Amino acid sequence: MFDDLRSSPYLLRVSDDACPDESVFVYKYLRDHLLSFVQNEVPLPITKRILRDALRGIATLHGKGIVHTDIKANNILIEWKDQDGEMAVEQVQVADIEDAAYVPKGSVIRGRQVGNWMWRSPEAHASADVHTPSDMFSFGLVCIYAMTKRVVLAVDEEEIPEGIELLDIVLERQLSYFSDLEGIDGLIQYLGNSPWAQLIAMVAADFNADNPRRPFALWQDIDPEFKDLVVRMMNVDPTRRLTANEALAHKWFSDVPR
Repeated sequence: MFDDLRSSPYLLRVSDDACPDESVFVYKYLRDHLLSFVQNEVPLPITKRILRDALRGIATLHGKGIVHTDIKANNILIEWKDQDGEMAVEQVQVADIEDAAYVPKGSVIRGRQVGNWMWRSPEAHASADVHTPSDMFSFGLVCIYAMTKRVVLAVDEEEIPEGIELLDIVLERQLSYFSDLEGIDGLIQYLGNSPWAQLIAMVAADFNADNPRRPFALWQDIDPEFKDLVVRMMNVDPTRRLTANEALAHKWFSDVPR
């Protein structure tokens, strides 16, 4: 059932090496990860190729009912070299597969805040039903980081006002950047009787003329096709997000060499 996971070039897997006296996994070494790699001056075609290949790895997992649970920039590994003064990417692989979970159709992960808080989906914050759409929200954040060099949900803990929780700020940003009225209603319905549903309703009600939402779709100096891809991957309502295969078919990836 999982043979194609072992053969996928887009997933980091345990190598044939071993350490007989140690209880460890051994993996192939890749030179860099996306979190540090994009701090270089990376040409757009290379960035798109990296994101496309990472998404292929995610699609392979999702096709087997596997939720990664911790998609973030430093879990996307890159083998590259300087070739006559130009950057050449040889391989892109999604890492940290050992923390993934097989979640059969009709089942969910529930009761855990899976993933890193800076890259986590709204439903994962709420310890609500998590499945493959949660990975897609996280991957959208990775895409934004790759294109803007900004971890848009990162919060400087030293600047948090007294009485305010870090996750309150993260949730407000998620709703500000990636929600619309239909998406907020859908997320509240998705969460059911969770206390987080009440919190989301309260946060959404605080947006007004003095505290407007700042939708990603309206951010300046960003390719409209890229914005369309991200908005469709990152709706706060999990039921309205693109799947990995749908995202791969998006026009923004159409000029990436196969």
